[in-house]
Amino acid sequence: MSSFRRGLRNRNPLVLVAALALLVLALFGIQSYFTSGRWTSIPLEYWARTASDDSTYVSWAVGSVKRHPPQEPSVYLLGGSSARESVVSGSSLAADIRREGGPDVAAWDLGSINQNFAQSLAVADNVPAASTYLLVGVGLGRFTSDRGSSLIQAEGRGLLLDSPSLQGYVARTYGKYRYTRTILAGVFVQLTSKLESQGGELLAGTIPRRTYSQHRYNLRSIHTVAQKERMVEKWNKRRYPKFVRNLSFHLDMLDQLLTRAQQRGLHVVLVELPLDRDIVGDRFDYAITQYRGPIEAMAAEHGVPYLDFNDELHIKNRDFHDLVHLVEPGRVVWQRRLAREVVRVMSSTAQHGGSE
Repeated sequence: MSSFRRGLRNRNPLVLVAALALLVLALFGIQSYFTSGRWTSIPLEYWARTASDDSTYVSWAVGSVKRHPPQEPSVYLLGGSSARESVVSGSSLAADIRREGGPDVAAWDLGSINQNFAQSLAVADNVPAASTYLLVGVGLGRFTSDRGSSLIQAEGRGLLLDSPSLQGYVARTYGKYRYTRTILAGVFVQLTSKLESQGGELLAGTIPRRTYSQHRYNLRSIHTVAQKERMVEKWNKRRYPKFVRNLSFHLDMLDQLLTRAQQRGLHVVLVELPLDRDIVGDRFDYAITQYRGPIEAMAAEHGVPYLDFNDELHIKNRDFHDLVHLVEPGRVVWQRRLAREVVRVMSSTAQHGGSE
């Protein structure tokens, strides 16, 4: 121990340089452990901080397929919590795709709470490129968050994913994170938050385990009509100004997502997420038209499908937890139609030799 203390007090420049070099190597080793997906060799239940830890689930799932690319075509649904609640599960979506006449696929629901387009871009930058279909959910909720919560994804804070294309875009366009070349900030946030939430169990000698649960809402927790009416009023009063203020930023980020996905050869489908029209009626239409027009133009420019089949399904108010989150009956219906549309896109892709 005394020799160790003497080493710490040693001020020889060569010793300090050697110590710094070792520290840098250790940090790059930690960085590589996460960016390569090797961290997914440890089951998700040992990484999840809570049973509803969306961000860890999405990060872990993407790291896992990056490490072990699926042999069959793969389908990934992206978006916020509305996307998370819109289908039964990834495996159930894959089964519906087969039932609708499509091929055997591997599918994942990668919807996560407040997922922004920067985080979706990070996913597009990391999933295997071969025979991959990205179903990018869009809706009012994806255009309201402030830009800061999107830009920090350049450091891996949000989803534990490294995205050089996102980092480069953020540095060029906004002058932020210009010298960020790692996601160590995100790694440390992940680890420290896990210690904060589960440190007591570790000190007690127990290895914490949490089983991730995709759905937060079910038939037992549906809001009343009066509560939903107040949600409409609240959105128009409080959220709409944020929507207007941040719309162009999120549209630009979505455009970057489409550009990067196509550079990698991914097949992208833009999909309108569910909305409780029984309650909302036309009271959100003035906001919806403000993003729908630009997205239609963007989809045409990039040559990607932009789907909205919600009005055709006639999903009722009773199938919604609130205004945008489906519960059991509704998500079964919505997933089945999504599967049918995916099969059509796959057929079109095959006919055109791999391009939309």
